[in-house]
Amino acid sequence: MAKGPKERHFRGPLFIVLSFFILLNCGLPSQPPAKEALDVTSLEEAFIEVANKVRPSVVSIFSERTVSFSPGEGLGEDFFRGSPFEEFFKGFRRPRREYKQKQRGTGSGVIIDESGYVITNHHVVAEADKITVRLYDGREFEGTTKGGDPKTDLAVVQIKGENLKPATLGDSDKLRVGQWAIAIGSPFGLEETVTVGVISATGRSGFGTGTYEDFIQTDASINPGNSGGALCNIRGEVIGINAMIIQPGQGIGFAIPINLAKSISQQLIKRGKVIRAWIGIGIQDLTHELRKQFGLSDKEGVLINKIFPGSPAEGADLKIGDIIKEIDGQKVRNSRKLVQHVLRKEVGQEVTLKIIRNGKEMTIPVKTEEMPGEIKAEAEVPDIEKGWFGLKVDEITPSLAQRWGITVGRGVVIVEVAPGSAGHNARLQPGDVILEVNRKKIEDIEDYQRTMKGANRKEGVLLLINREGSNIFVILQEE
Repeated sequence: MAKGPKERHFRGPLFIVLSFFILLNCGLPSQPPAKEALDVTSLEEAFIEVANKVRPSVVSIFSERTVSFSPGEGLGEDFFRGSPFEEFFKGFRRPRREYKQKQRGTGSGVIIDESGYVITNHHVVAEADKITVRLYDGREFEGTTKGGDPKTDLAVVQIKGENLKPATLGDSDKLRVGQWAIAIGSPFGLEETVTVGVISATGRSGFGTGTYEDFIQTDASINPGNSGGALCNIRGEVIGINAMIIQPGQGIGFAIPINLAKSISQQLIKRGKVIRAWIGIGIQDLTHELRKQFGLSDKEGVLINKIFPGSPAEGADLKIGDIIKEIDGQKVRNSRKLVQHVLRKEVGQEVTLKIIRNGKEMTIPVKTEEMPGEIKAEAEVPDIEKGWFGLKVDEITPSLAQRWGITVGRGVVIVEVAPGSAGHNARLQPGDVILEVNRKKIEDIEDYQRTMKGANRKEGVLLLINREGSNIFVILQEE
């Protein structure tokens, strides 16, 4: 039977209302909100547990040091040198009175041993006359510096006390970007401060603090006073020692990996100083141009650009121009990684290098020795890029050698670089010594001219230069 207009009008709205309630019930399940609240609560409890576990192991450090200064220092002959008053004040030096004052600093530290050893940053306690260490429970102790290492900015302070709680140290080699990071310390003197973030990056370097840079980057707030404090993971294990911040950046802090801190602190406790292993090579990363020149397709590997005389590398018959592909079975991705691997070795331990020499793969064992104090680290090489022309070279005379501090006994020295030239753009500079051209040794100016005359400049020329005792390979090409 046909439906009337009134009946159709009634059923239409009813259908819409019923559909609305069905959709409402389908779209809002009852269980997930309760589960979500439970997850948030569990995470909150995890942070609380980390704070309760680690804070008793983190200390505040107060240091005092005496500094000397002279008001008006620099006035006199040196101050007016180069000015119209130079002749008038020549021979005149203003007598200076030296003053001394106390300089106070604050930082943080981490207890790593029941015997009272506390690891902190070197700059927190360097040259301190007095060190006071305050514990989580309010107790204070006088601290003594067991040893410090400015190259890694690490130091160990010892206190004499009972019921000390050492922190649990983790494994920084297993860190992954995105993991939770919890910083604990005393920023601006505010003790027992806890901040939370993530691991933003690992292996950070290039801050000008030295060859041993290998920082963990985090966005957990690290401020002055946090230095030497703990960077922890979600399990309450210390994975780094808070080190520095970048001003005026926000959310960018850095910590020293705990594995490096372990190695350094053990040496400082045992010897009071750090004895570093080395194998006696200079190395540099491989650019695209260098890979092409050496016929390499793999992106891994580093290039040996110097062999130190009398070093383990010389004894093992390593050569300038060798490409190191692996060390102890681990692939070498860059110079910094190789240096860090060697530095973690004890003096006298052996490393096994897999190298490529003239296209052939070889395995060479090298026994580490103690790094001489005056030798630069193996990755410390000048920063020079490709370029050529505009270079004036000359024989290495005694006067030129004295002028630029040249110690090598062969090659030709760059005495002039034309402004705006390819050599200038490559940052080549007077005093650089050209030792090789296309892997051919250069003894004098005749060697240089003969070799350069036969070189194909458009395809690129490979130079080995020496600057201030460091060697580096450079690709030169016509622009």
